[in-house]
Amino acid sequence: MTPEELSDRAEISDVLLRYFRGVDRRDWALVRRCFHADAQTNYAPFYEGGVDNFMQFLTDPAGFGVFDRTFHFAGNQLIELAGDTAETETYAMAQHTNAADAGNPTRSFLTVWLRYLDRFERRDGRWAIADRRLEVEWIRHDVGESWLDVPGRNPP
Repeated sequence: MTPEELSDRAEISDVLLRYFRGVDRRDWALVRRCFHADAQTNYAPFYEGGVDNFMQFLTDPAGFGVFDRTFHFAGNQLIELAGDTAETETYAMAQHTNAADAGNPTRSFLTVWLRYLDRFERRDGRWAIADRRLEVEWIRHDVGESWLDVPGRNPP
């Protein structure tokens, strides 16, 4: 690989990691910067459409906002460069807990094994997601009376 290709791959990988960090820390401005303005997202059956409405879905208590904690772990990553575009596949495991006031008598813990299939484009020297499709492989749902908080740390 050329130094330019290695640099492109590192930049693309960083965008993906910033996305996970932004979602887990509820830094919606960071999440938004991972996408081009006209990006499309397909998280079927949960959400499908433009990135601006996707950002609303992330905070909506009837959507992704039902979760008060999330933790994404990125695994295998394939980046296939083609000039100013790239196709990527990123394996991930996402863990979520529902908000205490989500209408459930007990808290639940959801673990999702999934793949992010993204088309990146470099526009004006900046790599960002132009199109995203989420493929859920399987889900595990555990219900419990409560979850323990880390001593000395307030939950988000």
